[in-house]
Amino acid sequence: MERRDYIIDEIQKFGQMVLGLIGKLAKRRQEEQYDFSLSMADQEFESEAGFSLRMLAEMDPGSLDAFIRNHPELNATNLELLADLLIELSDDPGCDPKTFLSRGRDLLEKVTGLDKTFSAEREGKIAFINSRLQRLDS
Repeated sequence: MERRDYIIDEIQKFGQMVLGLIGKLAKRRQEEQYDFSLSMADQEFESEAGFSLRMLAEMDPGSLDAFIRNHPELNATNLELLADLLIELSDDPGCDPKTFLSRGRDLLEKVTGLDKTFSAEREGKIAFINSRLQRLDS
């Protein structure tokens, strides 16, 4: 029972940490003087989660599947939050937007498979990513 409580706590802490980073990125967009970059987000994320956002974005698909299986905090809800974070960071000048957007789409598609329910919001995010990727390719 204690192990189950610990895992639930870790899942909740992970989700709260990702939401905090998304909030900081949103604040950066609203207030130009608020400086919060990809490198700052990545450092904060890595210190809390134990892995880097860049590493996650650049991982090959087979490694990503194994990585998700080995991290119980990466449930469907947190994977979707992580995809949101990668989408937000794709606008940062310090990253490759194609890599971050593609990985965000991969995570959202994994969530669809795990969740087994249709989400119009999630499908909208995937459509948004696909349109941004098309614009980047042209």
